[in-house]
This record gives sequence, structure tokens and C-alpha cells, in this order.
Amino acid sequence: MMVINDILFKNHLNYQIQASTEPEEDVKLDIKDVQKIDLHRCVFADFKKAMEYVRDHNPDFNFSDFSIDAVKPAPADFSEDKKYDFVELTEYAKHTAINIGNITLFSELQKIASASEQFNYNVASPQDKKIGNVLSFEDYDSYYIPDTLNTFQEIGSCVVGGGNAEPIKLTATLHGSSTDDRPIVSIRAYSLSSNTYLENRDIIGINSIYKANASLMEVFAYLSYYDYKHNMFNQSFDKLMFSGALQIDSLEDMYSEHYNLTAFDYINR
Repeated sequence: MMVINDILFKNHLNYQIQASTEPEEDVKLDIKDVQKIDLHRCVFADFKKAMEYVRDHNPDFNFSDFSIDAVKPAPADFSEDKKYDFVELTEYAKHTAINIGNITLFSELQKIASASEQFNYNVASPQDKKIGNVLSFEDYDSYYIPDTLNTFQEIGSCVVGGGNAEPIKLTATLHGSSTDDRPIVSIRAYSLSSNTYLENRDIIGINSIYKANASLMEVFAYLSYYDYKHNMFNQSFDKLMFSGALQIDSLEDMYSEHYNLTAFDYINR
């Protein structure tokens, strides 16, 4: 396995300034330009191209080019011609961003992780996916057609903050690209003091969560989805909060504080 020594974070100090710079207008990529890219073994240029393709076709993945650059290995280990596992590097970058206290970058990298998962499932090598047999009209009465995914149904909600911190309501729903095999949860934040939604959503791939050290936002997504699959609502996360295991004073704590989800899995197995 590739040894990862560090992540390139020289852009962190001026990240806020750079992220607000107007991007140049680019021509959108076609699926044929990216479908053969393997994010587990590719050069950085191909990884960036794949992320740009997903971003162009899904407005929820509104991460910047500078956050894509943050996934690069350290300069001493990086080569434009060398192939890397960018799925692994993205996960490493997420936890490094938390450790250095860059919450904005962590949120961006979280979207990139989910975008990578969606790319691997929906875009990469579609020619390998077999199309099922077409049914004749006579078969429709005895054939089960699954319901369309409901992306408006709340699968979890909670309120954080209050007191000296702004009260924020978090609402979890299934993302439009979510599947049973690769569940993805979308979390939207609503300010109860100004009655407005915050600009960015959190898009969290449940399978990509590092359970041993999950951020509380990832914990909220994971437990909301767990309750949804078990026909419950708001039970697991609320119990965890009321138990005193979590200390959440503000929205920032949802990113900076962590919890070991393997303990939850062990108790509820």
C-alpha cells in the first residue's frame, strides 16, 4: 500500500481569498473523456478531470479547484506523471484538514469524497455494466417496479447551538444519487435566528465515513440513515446526545468534534 507522508496544504492560509476568485469559463467535459479513469490508480490531471465532470453535472458538488489541489501528496512525493490512489488521499486530506482546524476545507473535501464515490459508481467504465433484459408488456403486472427515490423526505433532524451560539437546524435527506449499495445523505443547515438556509450542503457518502474517528456531522448522517433503514426517526442521534457522549455547542463542533462509530455498530449489531 502506498505510504502517505503528508498532504499539500500550502494553499490553506490564502484558501478563503482564492476560493472567492471568479473561475475561468471552461468547456464541460463529455463522459467519454473521463469514463476510463480509475480514481484508485491515476495521475492527478485525470483525478481533477473526473472531479470537474461530476461537479459540472451536479450542482450539489460545488467544491473549488483549490480544494481539489489540496488532495495532492506533499511536494516531495508528488509527480505529475505518477499514479496515486486519490480515494485514499482524499480521506487522508479530510482528517488532516480537521486536525489543523480548517473547517471550510474539510467541508469541501467531504464533497470531493462523495463525488469520487458517485464517479466510481455512475461514471467509470459504464461499458462494463450489463443492461437487464427488456420485459414485454405482458410481464409488467407480475414485475416489481421500485418506487422513485424520495429526496425530500427528512430522515433525520437536530438543532445545534443556542445560548451564545447561533441556533442551527440540521436536516438530513437522501441524496439524488443514493442507492442501497452506496447510500449518500444530504444535510442542509437552517439558521433559526435569521430564518435562512446556509449556502452549502454537506454531501456524505455513508460507506466512505472513517468510523473510528468520524466527525459529528458524519455521525449525524450515519445515524439518520441507520434510523431510516430501521423505520425510526431521530432516535439514535438524539439518544447519543442525551447520553452526554457528545458535546455540541455550535455548528463548528459538528466538524471539529469526533466520535467512534464502531462502538455504536458493536452495540447495535
